[in-house]
Amino acid sequence: MFLLKKWLGGLVKPVPFSLTLITLGLLLLLFTRKQKLGKFVAASGLVCITLFASEPVSGYLVANLERQYPAFNTEQPVDMILVLGSYGLADPDLAITGQLSATALSRFSEAFRIWRANPNATWVVSGSGFGDSQSHAQLMGTLAITYGVPEQKIIRLDNTLDTPQEAAEMAKLMAGKTAALVTSATHMPRAKALFDVHQVSPIAAPASYHQRNSTQPEPLNRQIPSAYYLYRSEVAMHEYIGMWWAKLRQMT
Repeated sequence: MFLLKKWLGGLVKPVPFSLTLITLGLLLLLFTRKQKLGKFVAASGLVCITLFASEPVSGYLVANLERQYPAFNTEQPVDMILVLGSYGLADPDLAITGQLSATALSRFSEAFRIWRANPNATWVVSGSGFGDSQSHAQLMGTLAITYGVPEQKIIRLDNTLDTPQEAAEMAKLMAGKTAALVTSATHMPRAKALFDVHQVSPIAAPASYHQRNSTQPEPLNRQIPSAYYLYRSEVAMHEYIGMWWAKLRQMT
C-alpha cells in the first residue's frame, strides 16, 4: 500500500502527469499510425502543464486549501504550541536559521508570534532527522532557544516520520490542554483531519501561505506561466492526494 501511494502520488502530480501525456503522445506520433490521437495526447500534456504553471489555476488550488482556516487570534490563550515538522539539514557552517527550510522558518515565525502572547505555553516541536546528525525537532528546538524560549518549555518529538505520527504523539500530550497547531496553510486541512482521528482539536494557526490577495490591481506579469506557479500546483496536489489517501485508508 505504501508503494502504491508513492507511485500514484508521483504520477498524478502536475509535472509527471503532464510529461507522461506528452511522452505518450510523441510515442504514438513516432511509432504508430494513430497520428490524430498522438497529437491530441501530446497537446493535452502541453495544455495541462501550462495551466498548472499559471497564476489562476495554481492560485485556486492553493487558496482552496489555505483559506479554510483563519489566521490565529493571539487573544486566544493556549497552553501548548504544536509545530509540525518540515525540512532542515544540520550544517555546522551555517547559522541555525540557515539550517532550516523557508517553510520551517515560516512555521517557527508563526509559533513565536503565538508564544509572545502566551509566554507560559509549552512548545512541542517534531520531526525525525531521516539519517541526519540532528533531528528536525532538535534544529527547531535550538532555534527556539536562540530566540529566548526557555529550554524547559520545549518538548521534542525526535522520531516522528510523518503527520499521522505527529498527530498521534501530540494528541497524547494535549489531554486537558488547549493548543495551537502550527503548520503550512496548505497542509492545515489534512493535519486537522488527522488530529480529529484522535479526538483532539487544536486551534489552527496556519503559516507559510502561497496565495496572497492584493487590494490593488495585480501587474500583468503575474499572468505569465512560471516555475513558481507550477510549484504551487505541486504543493496543492500533494495535499489533495494526501487527503484522498487518508480517506481511502479509513475505508479499508
